[in-house]
Amino acid sequence: MPVLPTKTATPVLVPLAVRIEALNGLMGMVQPIPAEWLGGAAATVKQPKAGLACTPCNNYNTLVQAWRKALKWTDGLDCALSVMLASVTSTMQVGDQLWVKIIGPASCGKSTLCEALSVNDKYILAKSTIRGFHSGYKSDRDGTEDNSLIVQVRNKTLITKDGDTILQSPNLGQILSDARDLYDCTTRSHYKNKMGKDYVGVRMTWILCGTSSLRSIDSSELGERFVDCVVMEGIDDDLEDEILWRVANRADRNMAVLANGDVTTNYEPELALAMGLTGGYVDWLRENASQLLAQVQMNETHLRLCTRLGKFVAYMRARPSKQQDENSEREFAARLVSQHTRLAKCLAVVLNRPVDDEVMRRTTKVALDTARGQTYKIADHLYRAVGGLETRALALYTNNTEDKTRTLLRFLRQIGVVELGEASTTGMSKQPKWVLTARLRALFSEIEG
Repeated sequence: MPVLPTKTATPVLVPLAVRIEALNGLMGMVQPIPAEWLGGAAATVKQPKAGLACTPCNNYNTLVQAWRKALKWTDGLDCALSVMLASVTSTMQVGDQLWVKIIGPASCGKSTLCEALSVNDKYILAKSTIRGFHSGYKSDRDGTEDNSLIVQVRNKTLITKDGDTILQSPNLGQILSDARDLYDCTTRSHYKNKMGKDYVGVRMTWILCGTSSLRSIDSSELGERFVDCVVMEGIDDDLEDEILWRVANRADRNMAVLANGDVTTNYEPELALAMGLTGGYVDWLRENASQLLAQVQMNETHLRLCTRLGKFVAYMRARPSKQQDENSEREFAARLVSQHTRLAKCLAVVLNRPVDDEVMRRTTKVALDTARGQTYKIADHLYRAVGGLETRALALYTNNTEDKTRTLLRFLRQIGVVELGEASTTGMSKQPKWVLTARLRALFSEIEG
């Protein structure tokens, strides 16, 4: 049967505008594949961590034993680590925040401890340099993206392992101003581009490490927020020789090992283990802080010692005002008392023990480290001198000029630390002697007793 030719339909030309509109409608119906269709695989995709992994740890002695195998472990490093962990533990607890400066000479181990805590990036935010906490920068058109450091550090511990660089920052005044505001958990800002923002209920702690130069940022006139922990009193020759021998041998061994880009190859196995355990201990402390702290009890003796420590630091870190000379005053000790009480309880949790003599020893060490300075040196010499000291003698003992010593003595006299005692006869003239007031002598006795 012959095939009849079919009639070909005449093509219909659709206007371009109609076709574009139809395409837009079609594209509008396109949606991403739901995660449940993929069996949850889309939700579990996670970038691998670039640093060391946290190793579970819930015991301080286990942690310290790992550190003893990794490096020359000293009482200063042990105290510094416990104080840093105490600061981390206190982060979310209601009350005055526990900010700490870890002070020591270069190469004494501060940075190593900082890097160990920074292994835990869930509760720790490590920043080498900062320019401020607020940001008025707009990275999107509607200005809804928040580029401030406050968003990143909320509910975490900020660690700055080289705080000396902050002293060189042209924004030092702004950084410290933002920090003082942020310490009270509420901070507000305003910029010309209308990007100012108010932050309320921001809990954070700050661990700032560096050399003794960090003491220059102390300003009791503005209400200093940090307490100090000194890693090393001074460089002991025998200890230095022992550490140098260990360092030389470690450097000799490491020359045969190749770093392959993996962060774990940057550390010896013993050190990597200690750092991983430190990160894991941070996890345990933060996750169990409220429950553990609720079990820590302080008796009346320990509480009273915390009040004495706070008042002692308030006297000793007071300085003559750089802004005015109309009035001489010291800070009120309430914040310091709160910080030392919180420190004692958090140290008990970190050390896995009740508040006892060892916990209070470390708390007292932090108080004495915080009190260090020229005024403390003067008061300490007068406390140990029988019958007082002349201005010239105090200048020699404190390595100051007589003029500067007189200025400090006049200031200390005005805030009730020193007073003039009986004059001593030198040649044909009588030289006045300075003594501690009865109040400060009693305070010294309570702390040192």
